[in-house]
Amino acid sequence: MAVRAVCPQWRVCVLLTEHLCARPWHDVLRAALEGGADCIQVREKDMRGPTLVERVRAVLNVARPFGASVVVNDDADAALAAGADGVHVGQGDRSPGQVRRLSGDALWIGVSTHSVAEADAAVAAGADVCGVGAMFPTGTKPGIEPSGPAYLRDYLARFGGGPRTGSRAVPHLAIGGITPGNVAALAAEGCLGVAVSSVVCSARDPGHVVASLRGALERGAGAR
Repeated sequence: MAVRAVCPQWRVCVLLTEHLCARPWHDVLRAALEGGADCIQVREKDMRGPTLVERVRAVLNVARPFGASVVVNDDADAALAAGADGVHVGQGDRSPGQVRRLSGDALWIGVSTHSVAEADAAVAAGADVCGVGAMFPTGTKPGIEPSGPAYLRDYLARFGGGPRTGSRAVPHLAIGGITPGNVAALAAEGCLGVAVSSVVCSARDPGHVVASLRGALERGAGAR
């Protein structure tokens, strides 16, 4: 795996989970990529070992021709074995430092954060990209109290880059209950990328949902 100096600022990352899919998961995957998803996170918490590695490789085979990145939820070992681009960990999983010691520079490391303090800790420990949430109530993680756009504003003030920030730019993915109906409000705050799950996986037309999300983000970026 080539050394990765800088993680991209993805626009739309789809957390692909088979049991949430209204259509066969591979159909949802292809539709999401055709709609403009530039990152796929394989989020299959019930898969382990060779089964998960095989799934990640199958996703990579579809995603590579689209130029999309593929990351694995939680499991750095599976990400390395499959040749994925990165791994995403939560606050209760392996720390970014532990993942970095395991993977070297072979994987981008994403970390879920819910406050600037958690983001500071994640970046200091080696995170390449931060999940920023939850923006809105979400069925995927019903126990997480939404932080709303206020945390997004705080994150961008700290890690958005430019002369007014106190640190280097760190890519972000706003997450939690994001839909085509509310993403424009996040774009207006400066959001450049989102991570979504059931709104795409359970949709009758996943590609249309992704295209709507990406379009709103790009229009927001163009307006600034």
